[in-house]
Amino acid sequence: MTTTEDFIPPRPAAPPRFPRGLRALRASATDLLSLFPETAFRHRMMPFSAISQRVLIVNEPEMVRRVFITGRAEFEAKSRHFRQALEPVIGDSMFLNSGEIWLTRRALMAKLLHPSRTAGFHPVFVRGAEELAAAWNGRVDVAAGFAAATALAVMRALFGEAAKPEDAARLARSFTAYEGAVLAVDFAHVFGLPERLTGWQWRTARKHARDIRAICAASIAAAGPNPGGLFGGLRAALGEHGQALLDPTQLINEVAMLLLAGSETSANVLTWALYLIARHAPTRERLRAEHAAVLGGRAPEVADLNALPFTKAVIQEAMRLYPPVPYLSREAARAERIAGIQVQAGETVMAMPWLLHRNSHLWEAPHAFRPQRFLPEAPQKPPQFGYLPFSIGPRVCAGASFAMAEMMVFLAVLLPRLDFTLAQDTAPVPRARLTLRPKGGMPLTVARRQPSPA
Repeated sequence: MTTTEDFIPPRPAAPPRFPRGLRALRASATDLLSLFPETAFRHRMMPFSAISQRVLIVNEPEMVRRVFITGRAEFEAKSRHFRQALEPVIGDSMFLNSGEIWLTRRALMAKLLHPSRTAGFHPVFVRGAEELAAAWNGRVDVAAGFAAATALAVMRALFGEAAKPEDAARLARSFTAYEGAVLAVDFAHVFGLPERLTGWQWRTARKHARDIRAICAASIAAAGPNPGGLFGGLRAALGEHGQALLDPTQLINEVAMLLLAGSETSANVLTWALYLIARHAPTRERLRAEHAAVLGGRAPEVADLNALPFTKAVIQEAMRLYPPVPYLSREAARAERIAGIQVQAGETVMAMPWLLHRNSHLWEAPHAFRPQRFLPEAPQKPPQFGYLPFSIGPRVCAGASFAMAEMMVFLAVLLPRLDFTLAQDTAPVPRARLTLRPKGGMPLTVARRQPSPA
């Protein structure tokens, strides 16, 4: 039940019913979220047909489990469109691969990004947050600021002091531009053309993809012959016959994947979290009380993060309402049945955190901002297989611990030092492309806080 004290943050206006035919194609080409009427949040399953292709959306935990856990072999591969949309940037990286190549590279990434190594990245997070706190003042697009800051944090984790702030800012701008230019609907695929004739992108998108890869290649070259950090682990990795696991092109692919996956999730979540905090005074004051009690005005140390449960809960609730990756798409390897629906080989099956995280059968007051639902003492736990901010199953994000620690550090550094405000009539609209961003950025007014009296 929604109460009068709940804050209901903005979302796109829901159409009265599902659009069909060309109207559906036009809507999905600009923003996938504009397709869904209010009833879509409650449906267990939604099949869509578009010309010669069909997409099945599963929106119920057991169906999610069927596709992403027990049926992972049948639904291992990313959908054709998702592969083709990201391949110009990240090539054949682990994120887009499957089979033995994915298993080998996933094992390497799991080792390099194991939660036990998060403490080693902590100084990078604190440094990035403190630089941002010192730079922000006046009217600021915090979406762009977080994109550059988190890109720089990942670059420092990869390359150490060889990482350049100007390269991180350029990387963030290029991916923002790429995401805006990339085709959200592969019309050639929709009309049934073979895969070799599909997946083309506009020249503008290809230009930004080349720029991103050039930044990655230059960063690799600047790292020198004996790099440390995450990149040192990538370069030193050996295959089963003692040869280098990754050739020069594959190194660029994996670096591009780490830079984008590692920065985009954190930047988008922090952007939405800061908006929610700016709009909801009770949350803002509770966060500051937690930070004051635990940190007393200093930057957080690694051990402090476990003592900041409300900070973590705010981030988790921001990811529920505004999942950084709004849809997870898979391609059926062979004909399968899901809850009585026949899925043919090559068809796309999707889980949409945007819908699943707001399903009224799973969440009380699903559109309300309630961080307390994620506190350890909350009476109801998040539904298993109903909360997917970092994906789920074998392909769950290997850097989830990295991202969560980074986001907590940024909030714990920024909030005690800065005030964030926005006009009361400002309602940023989430837009789903490859990630979930606020359309037009997130302008906030930033002011320095006066130190609390001793």
